[in-house]
Amino acid sequence: MFKINRILNKENRLLAIRYILISLLSYGFVFSGLILLVFFLKVSETKAFIIVYGINYIFLYVVQLRYLFRTNHNTYKLIRFIGFVLFFYLCANLMYNLGLYLNLNYLISTAFTIIILMPFRIIISKLFVFKNY
Repeated sequence: MFKINRILNKENRLLAIRYILISLLSYGFVFSGLILLVFFLKVSETKAFIIVYGINYIFLYVVQLRYLFRTNHNTYKLIRFIGFVLFFYLCANLMYNLGLYLNLNYLISTAFTIIILMPFRIIISKLFVFKNY
């Protein structure tokens, strides 16, 4: 049986805080990159989103590996992370473009995408991607 104390233990609270801080930095990069590419460099909103998210995922692997989950790199973690990225990259792009289709501003669509996917990302990262088997 699943105990709520296990979910809310000190280790998981600290992990959540680190995850939120890394995510804030990461999404700060996403928003800044989108503004730079769309507003200043006149790249299409969808292309800008794809470019910025792609770069962001590369940095996230290293940061999450070392600072969030405090584990070492191995081929299997990298392969699981690539699968994780592909899955969430697809989900993020679908949700983002759905927001655009619903006539949301591209930054608001990005924010909704982040808010909806964030809890799923940390759970899958902890339980599958960066887990030592």
